[in-house]
Amino acid sequence: METVQTSQPIELTSFLVGDLLCGLENSRIREISNIRTLTPVHHAPSEVSGVVNLRGQIMTVIDMGVRFGRPKVDVTNQARILVVNDGKEDVGLMVDAVEDVVSASSEELESPPSNVAGVSGHLFQSILKVKGDLISILDLDRILKSA
Repeated sequence: METVQTSQPIELTSFLVGDLLCGLENSRIREISNIRTLTPVHHAPSEVSGVVNLRGQIMTVIDMGVRFGRPKVDVTNQARILVVNDGKEDVGLMVDAVEDVVSASSEELESPPSNVAGVSGHLFQSILKVKGDLISILDLDRILKSA
């Protein structure tokens, strides 16, 4: 009898950066935090919103709107910081809103186009079509490497 292997489902957190629906594998997100008081960092790249003290740990926060070449993230009640780790330290990704958790199989993922809603496709590892929406899944290593 032949064994059929199925791929493990991938759990994604979807979020908005402006009107762009993005996603990131849950395994890459340490936590999701409300926006806290940011301390500006002089002479930092424009996408660095500042640093924040999260339970005694100083963490750099990247504005994903600016990172994508779009307007800054609006700091509202819906805005959040996705805490991720770049292998050395925690880094915060500021987004406009967290939407949902989505499960998908690797077979459902497609290669990203060269341009996703005006954002360079190289910043995304794949795209996922869900209920008429397109979720652009971040290539976190590229996002953090070039920030």
